[in-house]
Amino acid sequence: MPTISGKTTVPAAGRVDNILLGSQYELSPADGTIEIGIQSDRLTTTCAIFSGPDVLQEPGGQVPFTTNGTQTMPRYPDDYHWEDEVARGDRLKVTLLNGDAVNPAIVNWILRFTPA
Repeated sequence: MPTISGKTTVPAAGRVDNILLGSQYELSPADGTIEIGIQSDRLTTTCAIFSGPDVLQEPGGQVPFTTNGTQTMPRYPDDYHWEDEVARGDRLKVTLLNGDAVNPAIVNWILRFTPA
């Protein structure tokens, strides 16, 4: 089961259009299931998640907050709030927005892919 993970900094009052942009899993390599875990060190972080034609999280959805800051990665299965069946070639998009006008947000994320 392939897994990719990352730590993304979202600028103060800024956004990251797609944390998966340029990764091997921006486009689903095969039919399968994705599971996504995201945590932020700011209460003001929101996201939008799209999987091909499916909307998993509408824009403005709250990203789970962690009190451990940048040290904690999402734990399976408790911190994986989004799951979807994907088809080969589906574009996976995770957009992050930081509503804090002063401080950047650190977002830890993991995407698990299970081929069908």
